[in-house]
Amino acid sequence: MATIRLSTKEVQVDDTIYVFDVVQVADRFEACVAMTDVDHCTLDHPPVSKRPVDAAARPEEGAAA
Repeated sequence: MATIRLSTKEVQVDDTIYVFDVVQVADRFEACVAMTDVDHCTLDHPPVSKRPVDAAARPEEGAAA
């Protein structure tokens, strides 16, 4: 599984970005994913939200280009 730390509270795993409200939970999630499957880690270290990677690349609705 490809894991990328996008910010202190955002972790990308494959094609999904997981968002956390506490840095330490994001840290534990990232360490967990390195050792086991992401489904297990989302149960043990739940994110406040998640979104597909392509949604992060799209401009906001109504934003000027």
